[in-house]
Amino acid sequence: MSVTLYQARAGDGMKKRGLKRADTFFRTPAEAVSEALALKERMDSTYKNEIDWDYKAMLKGSTSKLKILKGYLGGDKASNPFYLEISATENVKAEPVAPIKPKNVSKEDKKVEKTVVKFYK
Repeated sequence: MSVTLYQARAGDGMKKRGLKRADTFFRTPAEAVSEALALKERMDSTYKNEIDWDYKAMLKGSTSKLKILKGYLGGDKASNPFYLEISATENVKAEPVAPIKPKNVSKEDKKVEKTVVKFYK
């Protein structure tokens, strides 16, 4: 029996490195999106809410690696983008954990979560 687990990652456009909790996997895509939104909240606080998130862009990728949201510091599209990504893996020998919940969730974030969950169904 194959079990699919999900992982949330975020890319920091300024530091050019990824953010994630080490070896964290989630049972559902909704849990992974919750974790990704918590990482987004952390990046927003680090950069003093100067990241303009592009909620109108379509999801990009496949079911194994899906970029769900992209943002630019100060809206400068020529800069390296910040992004949120959900990865799906099968048969990982890891125990799923509870996601970090974001403190504030906007209407746009809820729409992103709903779209991602629908995508993985």
